[in-house]
Amino acid sequence: MSSNLLVLVLFGLLFLTMLFRVAGPFGQKPKGQLIQKFGLSYRERLNYHRVSLYLLGLVMLLGGLGGWLPFVWQVMVVLVAFAVVSLPASYIITSEGLVFNRVVFRPWQDFRQIEQAGRNLELAAVKGLRPFKIRLSGSKAQAIEQLALKYISTTSKKKENYNRSARPASLKLKSWWFFILGLGLISLFAGLVLMLSPVARAENPTPTPLPVGDPSGLKTGTGVDVLNTAPNPGAPDIKPGDTAAQIAAKNADFYERTRKADPFAAGLADSIRQNQLGINFAWTLLTGYLVMFMQLGFAFIETGFCRFKNAFHVMGMNFCIYFIAMFGYWVCGFAFQFGGVAASGQGVPALGGLAVLNNELKFGDWGIIGGTGFFLNGDSYDVGVAVMFLFQMVFMDTAATIPTGALSERWRWLSFVLYGLFISTILYPIFGNWAWGGGWLSQLGDKEFGPGWGVGYADFAGSGVVHAIGGWTALAGAIVLGPRLGKYNRDGSSNPVPGHNMVLAIAGTLILAFGWFGFNSGSSLAASGGGALRIGLTAVVTMLAGMGGAMGVMLITWFLNGRPDIGMTCNGMLGGLVSITAPSGFVSPVNAVIIGAIGGVLVVTFVGLVDKVFRIDDPVGAISVHGVCGMWGQLAVGLFADGTAGYSSVRGVFYGDSSQFFAQLTGAAVAFGWAFGLSFIFFKVLEVLLAGNRPTEEQELAGLDAGELVQPGYLDTDPLEGKWPLPEEAVPGLLNRRF
Repeated sequence: MSSNLLVLVLFGLLFLTMLFRVAGPFGQKPKGQLIQKFGLSYRERLNYHRVSLYLLGLVMLLGGLGGWLPFVWQVMVVLVAFAVVSLPASYIITSEGLVFNRVVFRPWQDFRQIEQAGRNLELAAVKGLRPFKIRLSGSKAQAIEQLALKYISTTSKKKENYNRSARPASLKLKSWWFFILGLGLISLFAGLVLMLSPVARAENPTPTPLPVGDPSGLKTGTGVDVLNTAPNPGAPDIKPGDTAAQIAAKNADFYERTRKADPFAAGLADSIRQNQLGINFAWTLLTGYLVMFMQLGFAFIETGFCRFKNAFHVMGMNFCIYFIAMFGYWVCGFAFQFGGVAASGQGVPALGGLAVLNNELKFGDWGIIGGTGFFLNGDSYDVGVAVMFLFQMVFMDTAATIPTGALSERWRWLSFVLYGLFISTILYPIFGNWAWGGGWLSQLGDKEFGPGWGVGYADFAGSGVVHAIGGWTALAGAIVLGPRLGKYNRDGSSNPVPGHNMVLAIAGTLILAFGWFGFNSGSSLAASGGGALRIGLTAVVTMLAGMGGAMGVMLITWFLNGRPDIGMTCNGMLGGLVSITAPSGFVSPVNAVIIGAIGGVLVVTFVGLVDKVFRIDDPVGAISVHGVCGMWGQLAVGLFADGTAGYSSVRGVFYGDSSQFFAQLTGAAVAFGWAFGLSFIFFKVLEVLLAGNRPTEEQELAGLDAGELVQPGYLDTDPLEGKWPLPEEAVPGLLNRRF
């Protein structure tokens, strides 16, 4: 699909959404006697469509500054948007209910009270039904409120968010601050897109042609590909100051001259390289599938650790975060993370170099953010880029899934959806670029413009990039949302809230342990060449670290409580696996057991500290498992890496390079500051903009299955019992059976 067609499809979907909200294809006729009709002014209609208009503006920003949307099309989009907003809209009050524009009709018996939600009115529904928002203000809203009170038996009140009144007045930011904040964020985003656009990349009036994508797979894996991805590019006339594009052009010319001189040797080299890449592609895809399967493991363990009345809500978040975060990562997250991975000329040799990902925004010599690969379109429509995207997307989704456990049982669905887009487009990709995409953390080992600390920040499979980012985001969210109702007493003591299905939790743990083989071993991105045969050792140290964590926790809890705590042992195994993720490609089996066992001890220690000392409610222990153990895994590289890996010379303190520890310490500190700080601000802003990140107290007490999703996870009765028309004698015993 071309960029223009893709943008048009997005515009079409947004316009259809706007149309259906004011002019449904079927409509509903008002019932009862007409009492009064309230038409929406143009300003009120803008408020009604504001979310769709924001999204339209974002797509126009991406399309215009990125060179995907001509100016004429933008003018047409604006005209169509104004036309849709101009369509008449009104609320009609009847003796039997309320109707909006004949699109939706709600009878009065659906509602129990009227609440003031910000500038709008909200008719709070009875249990099991959705509320109805009235987007009017001023005298119209007051008139509707007075009329509605005649038919709704309860009183009108102002809607209060959970613990909202306890917030200091200094935190209640005024609306103009949010206008400035929003304008600043839009300007920053526009500047990034403009700097990363094709126009900004032109270095001179006649720039060297950039590498192009290979969607056919016939051009990847040739001799020129080998030259482009070699540590020292092969063409003899390459100079130290040459850009990646100039290196690629000179290598292509050198390769063509070599092919003409000895075509048989060149053809043989092409065939060998294609086979090698085929092995690497298959290995990376297979391990990526295993990591995707871990999504089910997270869903099982988080659902098992929560109460039965929230099981469907927790399982639903684990399911929906998969495609919500994937959408954001496809739009711009992947481009921000890996859009400049080949800017230095090295690229990703195991996957063919990925030379098309060559645009990195830099501050001096330090890489900050990538700029190629938006929508996987244009030059990034490439076989090697596709493999890289799949593997890295499931890693991102793992990080995005972690807070769904820590914030479970009191997280509002709209806040959750916006969070999924936030972490997949900004929070995770930018830190991922610094660590894995050629950014500044990976450059800390450079002795020319950097401090020369070891090989730079090293994180083989993501203790920091994935787990610490997810864990510290969960910490920020848990602080802002606050604890579950009834979790803490007035004296600060904690009430235990056991999970409803520990069998499900154990099943989830085993699924995660299985998927972790793909998580760590697959991070080599290769099974052939360049030291990739170490994948067997990587799998073994992964398994042993999980064993060390689980064994340590089982023995500790057995000694302290007189019986083993199997639920905590599950987290102990996960803590060991998280701890080994960063050093898994660099350490020996003995050191892996030590790293995993320490991770298990950290889990037991910090689960208690987080709950009883810091009074932060974490139903599944995600902050301790992923945040604390993720940081430990980052630091463990700087201690236990032994320098034997063929693809990296990284060594830790115990093997002769103390400077590597400083690089790891820097990466751990940056991960905490970036993830916790930015997430805390994000959740605070959402708390004000959405009037709270939490559902109502009534919804939380009833359980979010019935309270917010209006669909229970478990049914203890047959909904058709007593309603079957078949006589009992027609099917003997049928009516007495339970299904």
